[in-house]
Amino acid sequence: MGRRRTDRRLSEGVHRSVVTPRRAGVLLAVVVLSAGLASCGSSGDDDADKAATTPTGKAGVFPVVIEHSQGKAEVKSAPKRVVALSAMDLDAAISLGVDPVGAAKDPFGKNGVSPWLSGKLDADTKLINTTPDMSFEEIAALKPDLILATGDYGISKNYGKLSQIAPTLAPTKSAAEDSWQSREEEIGKALGKPDAAGKAVAATEQSIEDTAARYPRLKGRTFSASYAYSATQIATIASPDDFAVKFLESLGLEVTPTLKGTEKSATNEQPGLLSPELAGRLTSDLTVIGFVSPQVRNTLEKEPSFTKVKATGAYTPVDNATITELRNPSILGIPWLLEELTPSFKAVK
Repeated sequence: MGRRRTDRRLSEGVHRSVVTPRRAGVLLAVVVLSAGLASCGSSGDDDADKAATTPTGKAGVFPVVIEHSQGKAEVKSAPKRVVALSAMDLDAAISLGVDPVGAAKDPFGKNGVSPWLSGKLDADTKLINTTPDMSFEEIAALKPDLILATGDYGISKNYGKLSQIAPTLAPTKSAAEDSWQSREEEIGKALGKPDAAGKAVAATEQSIEDTAARYPRLKGRTFSASYAYSATQIATIASPDDFAVKFLESLGLEVTPTLKGTEKSATNEQPGLLSPELAGRLTSDLTVIGFVSPQVRNTLEKEPSFTKVKATGAYTPVDNATITELRNPSILGIPWLLEELTPSFKAVK
C-alpha cells in the first residue's frame, strides 16, 4: 500500500512531551476529541498475515468479540484496513506493527502528525479532520474493516454511524477513564496481537521505572501541573484520577499541598480554575504549565504572581502537544514525554 516505515521501535530510550482535549478547561476537551492521527494501512493477503502475527508473539484467534462501553465489536478475521480516530488509537496500532489506512489529524503536530510519530507513519496514510465534526463519509470512503475509536470523547454521539461503516472499538469505560495500558490490550485483541500488546505495555512501563530510578531526587518532591488556556484563567490538574497526576506520581512526585481544593470545578467537568493573581499556588519543586499560545504565556509571565513561580523549583512551560500528551498518555508518546521533561527532572533540587 505504498512505502512503509522501516523503524518501529517501541521505545528509543526516554522520550518526551504531552496534550489534547481531556486537558484543562474548554480547549482540553476540544483537543482530546481532535488529537488523532492518520497513517495508511496494508491490504492484500501478505499484509493480512502480518496483521495477525508478530515476530514477538503468537497470533490471536479470530473471530474475536470485544465488549466495550457502547456494546461489542466482532472482528471476524485479521483486519487489513484499519482507521484510528484518536492519537491514542494510532499510537497503539503503530506500536503493534499496523499502519492504519486513515487516522485523525493531530491539531498540534507538524502536518497533522504527533511529534513522537515523525518518520514512523506509512507514506500512504490518510489524515482525517475530526473536528469540529467528524466526516463519516471520508471514513467510509477508506473502506475500513476495523475502526479504532477508544480515544473518542464523543463516542456516544458517533458510535451509531461508525459501527454502520465497520466494526468499531469504543472505550471500555470512557476515553477519560481508560488507561493507556488497557487501551493497548483492547486494541491488541482486536488486531490479533494480544501477546505483542502485553510486551509493548511492559516495555513502556519499564521506561517509566527506569526514569524514576535515574532521578531518585524526584521521590517526595512536589509538583504542580496546569494549563493556561487564556490570559485570565489557569486550569489546575490536581485530581488523583487525572492521568497527568498519576503519571507524575509514578515518578515519585507528589501534588503540591497548595493546590488542595482545586481538584475539580464546581461543575466537576473540568479542573479547578485560578486567576493570574493566584498563580503563586502553583509554586512547587517541579512546576509544569501548558500555555495555549505564546501570547498567553508572555502575558501571564509578566504578572507579579509569576515571579515566585518562575524562581522556585524547576519551572517548566510547555506547549499544547506536551500538556495534551501528559493528560492523555499514549504508548509511543510516553517515552517522548519523558525525554521532553528530562531537563526539568534534572533541575529539581
